[in-house]
Amino acid sequence: MNLNKAFAMRLSKLLHEKGMSKYRLEKETGLTHSALRYIFNEVNNDVYFSTIVKVCSALNMTLVEFFDDDLFRLENLDV
Repeated sequence: MNLNKAFAMRLSKLLHEKGMSKYRLEKETGLTHSALRYIFNEVNNDVYFSTIVKVCSALNMTLVEFFDDDLFRLENLDV
């Protein structure tokens, strides 16, 4: 799978676990509605690093914590 799909899947799981809406994530990160829509609809193949950092900050997570998931194992990603 591509990085964007893995990112979207991980983000969806974390939002659910934390009881956070996509709207609240927009407000916490400063990302636009369309930027998040592109992520969740897998329009792009890659995610900007700055977007990942903003999301991790909004979720009160480190990058290591965010990427600590089997979705991001190299053998699972098309790079």
